[in-house]
Amino acid sequence: IRELTKLIAAKEAQRKKAIRQAYREDYFHNRPTWDIDTDGQEEEEYTEPAIDLHIPERAQLAQILCSQPDNLSSGELLELRIQAAELMVVLCGKRETVKRNRIRRRAQANANVAVEESLGPDPFPLLLDRKQCPRCIGDETLSHGERTFKYSRPAVMYDHFDRKHGQQLGGVKQMSCNHPKCRGKAV
Repeated sequence: IRELTKLIAAKEAQRKKAIRQAYREDYFHNRPTWDIDTDGQEEEEYTEPAIDLHIPERAQLAQILCSQPDNLSSGELLELRIQAAELMVVLCGKRETVKRNRIRRRAQANANVAVEESLGPDPFPLLLDRKQCPRCIGDETLSHGERTFKYSRPAVMYDHFDRKHGQQLGGVKQMSCNHPKCRGKAV
C-alpha cells in the first residue's frame, strides 16, 4: 500500500508539473500576440462604482467627498468643508455593530436591495413582529437593517433584550415607548 501511495503521489506531482509547464509555455508563446492585439483596441472608460450606503449621513459625506465640481468658489468650498465636518461629527455618534448572519446576507444581497428600495413611507411600522426588539427600533445610532432586525425566535429576542437593555431598565419606574412614532407623543 505504501508503494502504491508513493507511486500515486509521484504521478500527481508529475501531472501538476506538466500542466504548469504547458501553461507557462502557452502563456509566454502567446503573450506578445495578446499585447499586439490589445494595442489596436480602445481603452474602456472608467466607470465609478455605485455607492450604496445604509446610513444617510455616510451617503451624504461620500457624495461631498467624492464628487466636487471644479468651478467652486472659495466660499462654496468652505461651505462644503463645514458640511463635511458636521456630517463626520454626526457619524461619530453612530455606532457600527457586529454583522449578523454574514453568509445568509451574502446569499440574499439582491433580495435586500429590493426590500430597501420598497420601504416607502413607513420604514418603521408601529406594530412590531414578536421577534423584533422594541428598544433597538428606536435607537438612531443603529443602521436601518439593525433597527428592524428579526430574530429567529421570540426567546432569542428576549435573551437579547435582557442582555443589552435589561440593566438600563432596571431602576425605571415608568416605561416609555422608544419607537420613532411614539417619541413625540410621550407614550
